[in-house]
Amino acid sequence: MDAIKHPHVTEKTVDKMDFDNKMVFICHTDAEKDQIKSEVEQQFDLEVTDINTMITPKGDKKAELTLSDDYDAQEVASRIGVF
Repeated sequence: MDAIKHPHVTEKTVDKMDFDNKMVFICHTDAEKDQIKSEVEQQFDLEVTDINTMITPKGDKKAELTLSDDYDAQEVASRIGVF
């Protein structure tokens, strides 16, 4: 099973990329933090230092991933086609 569905891009998440080096993904509701972290690290070839998850009012699971200082969230987003 794939843990992540797609990147979540809004004005607020772009600010998080710019200032906090974070990326936000929409995930399957039954995916656990460890699954999400390992899938993102493998799929996008990066290192995640922290992860926070939340359930949105629409019932989606949103994961906010803090990237290691070795990786730039904007560069990763550009590489995976978010921008």
